[in-house]
Amino acid sequence: MRKRSGFTLVELSIVLIVIGLIIVIVLRGQGLIKNARISRQIRDFQGIQAAFYSYYDRFGMFPGDDSTAGVRWPGEVSGNGNGYIDPGEAPYVWSHMLKGGYVQGIPHGPFGGYIFGAMNFGTIYGFGNYVAGSGIPGNIAEQIDKKNDDGIYNTGFIQGSRPYGADTLTLYWKL
Repeated sequence: MRKRSGFTLVELSIVLIVIGLIIVIVLRGQGLIKNARISRQIRDFQGIQAAFYSYYDRFGMFPGDDSTAGVRWPGEVSGNGNGYIDPGEAPYVWSHMLKGGYVQGIPHGPFGGYIFGAMNFGTIYGFGNYVAGSGIPGNIAEQIDKKNDDGIYNTGFIQGSRPYGADTLTLYWKL
C-alpha cells in the first residue's frame, strides 16, 4: 500500500472555512470599532454642548467669553462678554468649564482634540459659537453630519472645513 502525503479535499475545505470565518470576524470587529468611534464623537459633541449651556444658565455668559470669570476665580482670564468665542478667548473655554465644575478634564476625542470659536453657519443658523473636532476622517464626518444634520459639508449646524471626500478635516458643531 502506498503512503500518501498531503491533505485531503475535506481537510483543505475545513481550513478554508476556518480562514473565512476569521476574516469575517475581523471585518465585523473593525466595523464595530468604527461605529463606536462615531458614537463617541457624537456623544462628546453633545456633552460639550450641554456643559457649555449649563455654564451659561448658571453664570449668564458663555465660558471663555465670561467677562466676570477673573472676579469669580482670581487669576482666571476673563473674556470680553460679547456673546461669541473670539480667537483670544478660545483657550479659556475649558478653563472656565473646569472651574465651574461642568467638566472633569479636557477630553481628547476619538480622532483628535477639540477647539472652540465662532463662525457663520449660513443664512438659516447665522453666526454662532462652535466646538470643533479635528483630524476626523472625511467619510466619518459625513456620517456624523447625515446622522445629526443635513449631510452637506457647508450647510446646517454641522459643517466640515472642506468637502467630505477629504482624508481628514475639522468638523464644526454649532453650540
